Amino acid sequence: MNDQQPKSKNKKLLTYYLILGACILIIAAVAIAVTLSLTLGKDDMTIDGDDDQTLDGDDTDKDDGKDDDNDSDDDDDDADDTGGETTFIMPIDEVDAINCFGFYHNSTLDKYYLHTGIDFAGKAGDEVFAALGGTVTSITTDPVLMGTTITIEHPDGLTTVYSFVDAADGLKAGDTVERGQTIASVAEAMGQEYKDGAHLHFEVYLNGEAVDPETYLEITEK
Repeated sequence: MNDQQPKSKNKKLLTYYLILGACILIIAAVAIAVTLSLTLGKDDMTIDGDDDQTLDGDDTDKDDGKDDDNDSDDDDDDADDTGGETTFIMPIDEVDAINCFGFYHNSTLDKYYLHTGIDFAGKAGDEVFAALGGTVTSITTDPVLMGTTITIEHPDGLTTVYSFVDAADGLKAGDTVERGQTIASVAEAMGQEYKDGAHLHFEVYLNGEAVDPETYLEITEK
């Protein structure tokens, strides 16, 4: 009987320790699981945050870079647009526009058509000036149509044309002329507009297309 009691107590103690050990292991396992969960959760949040910040930062930098590039391109375009001198002067002293750019009736030919320039009334011998500096590309004469015509090329795709004139002595194709330089004088009335009297027929072309000279000239009506 005495031997059985210690054995029974030992079994109870052993069982107690086993249960206690199991509880400790369970508690430890739960603690480890919770710790790992919190740690992994923090890592995920940190990584996501870093990624978002990095992406946002990259996008901002990229956008700024693009904006800077666009600003630079705009500056370059502005520089190209204003690179040449495009301020016109009047090609004749007395400004009296008798026929403007557009559809009109030609009294000499008695028909309607597009008038591609401006006619400035004048007297034979009145000086004609280069409206803009450039290079004389041609001087042609056709008394039946436009009399003598002088064509000058300028920067930025501009061309000016002066008809019903007498070219200045010595002026020839290939010459460089300055803005305001005398290039011709108004001729006697002739050609397909002779009923309008002596006048300068002045045209402006931009990249090969006729444009209204008033775009470049300030004309005050009398």
